[in-house]
Amino acid sequence: MDERSPDCEVRNIGTDWNSACEEQAKFVSVLVGLQRIKILRLLRGGEQCVCEIERSLGIPQNLVSHHLRVLREAGLVSAQREGQFVHYSRVEDRIHQLMLAMEGLLSN
Repeated sequence: MDERSPDCEVRNIGTDWNSACEEQAKFVSVLVGLQRIKILRLLRGGEQCVCEIERSLGIPQNLVSHHLRVLREAGLVSAQREGQFVHYSRVEDRIHQLMLAMEGLLSN
């Protein structure tokens, strides 16, 4: 049974979807995790170590590390080891690219 309203229109996305859109969508999908957005917001105030991020978010260290790895692989954060601690900071140019990618995917 089709539950769509008679006013609903089915559109073909194929006409304006290409490999560049695919790459942008993969890049933007990094933000699917709420905790990743929170981490990026925390890092607006400057670099922090995993333990600081863990305390701020109230989630276990292994989950913080997982989210930081995803963000690092996407180039959105950078890591710098200082002794036994790793400090993370935002990569502002890459975050700007992310915002442009989101705008490009969602605009008309």
